Amino acid sequence: MDKCILICCLLQLSRNAAVFGAVELENSSTARIDVLPSHLPSPLTLTPSTPSITHFVNDSFIIFCKTVHKDVDTKWRDPRGQPRENTKGRVHIEKKTGQLALVFEHISLEDKGNWTCEMDSPAAREPRKSFELLVNQKISFDKTEQVQSVREGRDALVNCFVHGQPVPEVSWLHNGEYINTANSSKHKRLSDGLFIKNVSQSDAGEYTCRAMRITPTFSDSDQITILLRIQHKPQWFYNETLPVQYAYVGGSVNLSCDAMGEPPPSFTWLHNGKGIVGFNHRIFMADYGATLQLNIRNASQFGDYKCKVANPLGMLERIIKLRPGAKPIGPTRFQLKRLYPDAFELDLRTPRMTNVSDEMQIYGYRVAYISESDFKYSAGNWSYAKQRDFSFHRGHRFIIPHLEGNTTYLMRAASRNLAGLSDWSSVKIFATAAAASPWHPYRWCIHVLIGLALFWH
Repeated sequence: MDKCILICCLLQLSRNAAVFGAVELENSSTARIDVLPSHLPSPLTLTPSTPSITHFVNDSFIIFCKTVHKDVDTKWRDPRGQPRENTKGRVHIEKKTGQLALVFEHISLEDKGNWTCEMDSPAAREPRKSFELLVNQKISFDKTEQVQSVREGRDALVNCFVHGQPVPEVSWLHNGEYINTANSSKHKRLSDGLFIKNVSQSDAGEYTCRAMRITPTFSDSDQITILLRIQHKPQWFYNETLPVQYAYVGGSVNLSCDAMGEPPPSFTWLHNGKGIVGFNHRIFMADYGATLQLNIRNASQFGDYKCKVANPLGMLERIIKLRPGAKPIGPTRFQLKRLYPDAFELDLRTPRMTNVSDEMQIYGYRVAYISESDFKYSAGNWSYAKQRDFSFHRGHRFIIPHLEGNTTYLMRAASRNLAGLSDWSSVKIFATAAAASPWHPYRWCIHVLIGLALFWH
């Protein structure tokens, strides 16, 4: 009996062990099925799929994050690790079936770094994908003034505020010539401009601030031109102004006063120490000069004329003595001497003046000319005519060049001496010759060859 009980127990234990082994085998098989083969694709993909993407500030850009698990949510994280969930704004997300778009409407420098798309299922293989956004900033010269000033004798800083990412390399040119700042005691390149030691007027002019950069992915350059003005007290521009000038009652005279300074100086005219009043004068102002035009109506207008030039750094004065002179005699001969297709050579003569000093003698002519069509168009107004001055010391040939061929011109002439112009002569009418046939170099060569052939024959 005991043997039978023992045998039954052993049979039961063997059945239990078989069942337990089958369960273990089944569990083990199930576990092995849950392991994904290594050759299966990643559940996340980025489009575009490059690991790094380069853009400039203000560019627009969009990238898609796709997942094969459509029932699993995804999200984007910025370079600081913060999730992006907003659907509007400069940088936002747009959800679509199976993909999540990251949209940059306008890229800024703060967007650079690693952006990551990740799944909400951390158990998945490769639950996140990242890309690096590289942001470049175009070269700009914000807040750089294109006209700058510095006082003579002081140190100057020509400001040039260059912005760009990556930071560009800056070089300088003065009036088109490269400035070597590496070994110069005069110039030094600074982060915000060009330092110039002890500036003088020779340092004035145009400075070119040139920015350039070369990277493995791109290269670019830009430049800005800055006008540097050197502030200084007034200085006479020309020394050709005669200290004594002449005019005659009934004539006119121009008194010039030319001086340069920075800031541009003011000009004031005085007559015998007093301000000039009345209607017989005009003053023509320019940046670096003032011309006083006088219509002499009576002898009281002769005397000393003072020109005062001033700016905040200094003042100049010059006196021009206006004395009465002799009115010149007009031309007694005014005729055409030689005709050209585009020019006239004139025959002009005036007798020597008597009872006047040698300095009051005629020294040249002024010729005014206008085409017949322009004269009619201007209703006979000679102020539209062109003028050409002749002086005897340049010779006694009086040629009016650069005229239109086959055209009629109206012309008049006046004599010149130190006191001004004579009365105008009567109007003469001359016409240029018809234009000759065009000159052809090949035709000329043929004529030369024919001539040589005849000569040698």
